[in-house]
Amino acid sequence: MRVIISGGGTGGHIYPGICLACELKNRNNKNEVLFVGTKRGLEAQIIPREGFKFISINAKGIPRRICWESFTAIIVFFISLFQSYKIIRNYRPDIVIGTGGYVSASVVLIAALLGIPTFIHEQNVIPGITNRFLSCIVKAVFLSFDQSKKYFRHSSRLIFTGNPIRFKKISSTKSSDYHKFKLDPQKKTILVFGGSKGAASINRAVIKGITSIKDSIKDQWQVLLISGSDDYKEVIDIIGEDNNIFSVKPYLYDIEKAYVLADLVICRAGATTLAEISAYGLPAILIPYPFATNNHQECNARILENEKAAILILEESLSGERLAKILYQLINDKKKLEMMSEKSKKLGNLNSAKKIIDFIFNYTKK
Repeated sequence: MRVIISGGGTGGHIYPGICLACELKNRNNKNEVLFVGTKRGLEAQIIPREGFKFISINAKGIPRRICWESFTAIIVFFISLFQSYKIIRNYRPDIVIGTGGYVSASVVLIAALLGIPTFIHEQNVIPGITNRFLSCIVKAVFLSFDQSKKYFRHSSRLIFTGNPIRFKKISSTKSSDYHKFKLDPQKKTILVFGGSKGAASINRAVIKGITSIKDSIKDQWQVLLISGSDDYKEVIDIIGEDNNIFSVKPYLYDIEKAYVLADLVICRAGATTLAEISAYGLPAILIPYPFATNNHQECNARILENEKAAILILEESLSGERLAKILYQLINDKKKLEMMSEKSKKLGNLNSAKKIIDFIFNYTKK
């Protein structure tokens, strides 16, 4: 089977596609997968590292308000339609899967017009405009959240599968991972990251908050901070190379190794991130990205908050002082951490990729 997967911009659109590609290859190594994305997105770096073929096209998000940029984006969209047509005609895929982001629009649209079975996956509670549009022409829409169904018109095409995730079982490599991240295996670990591109506001609040309570927690707790490449140097300058509580990395391609070591997570609320931390049963402090389209990150976070698997802090009320207070109370309440972990694990779904590929295979056999 020849498959095209298109999606990108952020890790939240990329990694579900990689998980689906891995599921396809695990079933039959002769299955061929081609990823289509943009040169500017993270997919251009991540996909080749994962060993999959990657082709880039021009793509640009269309602003919601009318302006000069709207016209240039429309021109780029028509260019991407032509590029997508050439790729699809040359590659001749049996199916095409879109995992979100504006780059997937032209690829899935052209494939559908050519009569190729097309499918999309929506990661967030509130779907993006691209997937709302594509849902009218695809064979099925795979959902990460059951609550998303009300946002789509064609209910017969909607299938709740969860979000395909990277999952690493606890194994004998755990001790070497502690060494890799310069962590003490005798201490508990707080994992901090701000999504695939980092978040300076979270970095600052965590550094300030942890520093203020460092003396009372340093013997039992440590922090693995994934700063984002853009903020890495400044974070190192702030905390200094010689400290006994922070380990800082600019980016992790294999963040599942960090999940295995973590006891608590502080992070954004992208759908793929939430699916991953739930699969590992990790309690979390969630700080949604405030400028996400339709405020979808806060909506994602509310699901975990309502299930008592996470504590929610809005960006507007984020400060080192508030974070320190919440952290100190939480890490000194073992029962609450355990309860949050149990609630988180109940939300986890490890079989999403299998469910999606099962459905696609069954559909193609009809």
